[in-house]
Amino acid sequence: MSEMINEAAGGLPSSFSHTALIVENIEKSADRFGEVFGISIGSAQEYSFPIARISGENTQATLRMSASLTQEPYFVLIEAVDGPGSVVSRDQVGSLAYWGWWETDTAERLRKLGAEGVGIAATYATAPDSPPDMILTEPDLCGTRICYVASALKDRMTAEAERAGLNGPLPESYYHVGMVVPDIDAAIQQCARVLEVPFTAAAWTESPHQEEGDTVHTSFRQRQAISRTREPYVELIEAVGDGVFGPARAGTLMYYACWEADMKSRIARLASQGFDMDAVIRMDADSDPIAVITAYDGTGIRLELAHPAAKPVMEHWANTGKLPEF
Repeated sequence: MSEMINEAAGGLPSSFSHTALIVENIEKSADRFGEVFGISIGSAQEYSFPIARISGENTQATLRMSASLTQEPYFVLIEAVDGPGSVVSRDQVGSLAYWGWWETDTAERLRKLGAEGVGIAATYATAPDSPPDMILTEPDLCGTRICYVASALKDRMTAEAERAGLNGPLPESYYHVGMVVPDIDAAIQQCARVLEVPFTAAAWTESPHQEEGDTVHTSFRQRQAISRTREPYVELIEAVGDGVFGPARAGTLMYYACWEADMKSRIARLASQGFDMDAVIRMDADSDPIAVITAYDGTGIRLELAHPAAKPVMEHWANTGKLPEF
């Protein structure tokens, strides 16, 4: 690839710090994540909030959470709780609850969200007169929630990962999350406004040979955009067709996207772990896969694997706002 594509992303703004998956049992889910991603999940911790406002009601709340011992972005697991109206109730097990952003001034963030007309699903605070420690928004037009986490909770959430890295660098986790949206131009505007990070314009991408079960697309085209941030990126994909990127998939965080150099071995390992493939992408019918998208497993994991040869392209796209042409 051209040297012009291989640009550093150091000057770009930070992106989200973690995603949170609602699970039935943290310990069992941590084992599953370790098996699938080859990482460790920290021990579960309880976060108690005497002052919580959930769905407009004042209450108390305790969340049991754990985070991956990786570099950012972290995998965060939240154990589901009983009770109607909860934002982490058992009927949401297996769904990605939100993606999280660190926030130094949650009081000001709450004011901004109100001015932008963003609905607030819940706020959590440790004292009556203190600013929120966490702010959880209502789903937006992309169908996803955002959780703003105060600095004090950030320190607690990251301390265990930092201790785990004392003997060497922490492993990487995932490099973007993908979302299918019904209207990509509207989604770009909404995400840029609320997240306060720039996005690329929508661009057409093409998969030369995309297999979705018995269906084969010999030129699968779709419109996509990414956040102009450092990794991890927010990827927006306009709904198209009736398969893996169809309208039925809109309204949720779709997958964890990871780089994978040894695609054949990883696909074989995923099969042994019980994963089916929703899509396999190749350059032609006889070539090795360059990307795959798995089906959901019982925990709520869906993966996109991409060959690292595409990394300079993503960096160029984020840096310049333009998808390279070849």
